[in-house]
Amino acid sequence: MFRNTELKIITNIEQLQKLCEHLETQEFIGVDLEGDSLHHYKEKICLIQISDLDRDYIIDPIKIKDLSPFLRLMANADVQKVMHGADYDVVSLKRDYGAEINNLFDTMIAAQFLGYPRFGLVHLIDRHFHVKIDKAYQTHDWSRRPLWGEHLDYARGDTHYLLALREILLWKMQDGELLDAFEEECLWQTKREWRG
Repeated sequence: MFRNTELKIITNIEQLQKLCEHLETQEFIGVDLEGDSLHHYKEKICLIQISDLDRDYIIDPIKIKDLSPFLRLMANADVQKVMHGADYDVVSLKRDYGAEINNLFDTMIAAQFLGYPRFGLVHLIDRHFHVKIDKAYQTHDWSRRPLWGEHLDYARGDTHYLLALREILLWKMQDGELLDAFEEECLWQTKREWRG
């Protein structure tokens, strides 16, 4: 499913700093989060997944208390963040870390603008890449450790295809002259705030 794409697990501030320095040089990155909202009253972000064109990364915010390199990356308008259904992730980052998110490309919004009948990430990956994603861990308690191989595979599946999906959707939107309205909607998405 991931071919020979390398997966790197980031569990300390030194690794995170090095990763974010690398990601600051990228034009776009895929980003997703996992939380524990179904299992804890005061929910929190438990996993951060990122993909670039060469690798998948999983950041463990339970082990890393200082996420400032990642937060700078999210605020950097020179790096486009490709996310799917980013509304909840945006408000969660603001709630937990006071994050600022700039330059968002939301693949769910793009699919909606293009009139796709089904715009869940699983459906888009199946439609464009003929890959079936197993959502068995969608309701997993992501605060639990250790993370097993199947947990990591599930988590990286949420960002692994985002950059290729961005290319397809961007091409289709340019063809349909929808890009300005889409960009405005993505900008609005970054302004969402946590309401409790």
